[in-house]
Amino acid sequence: MERPAPVRFNDEVRQAPHMLVLVFARGLMRHLLTRVYLSDEKGNDSDPVLMRIAEERRNTLIAWRDVSRAGLYVWNIVLQGTDETVFFAW
Repeated sequence: MERPAPVRFNDEVRQAPHMLVLVFARGLMRHLLTRVYLSDEKGNDSDPVLMRIAEERRNTLIAWRDVSRAGLYVWNIVLQGTDETVFFAW
């Protein structure tokens, strides 16, 4: 799979490369929508959507490079609790 590319936000601003993720699980009445960003993308620091998330919660949307396996990233979805992944209204 190729790395995601930057995405236009409006005429002047680009979003950092990211992937949209839909979560379907037994017990959920509706699917959940979130994003995942790669930790080594420079554009993360200026992504207009990521900057709207409280700084202490942004890490729930970041996939970190797996140092033991080249080219792979690790990202966990947490459905509830103190480290719950940020989900977006749709």
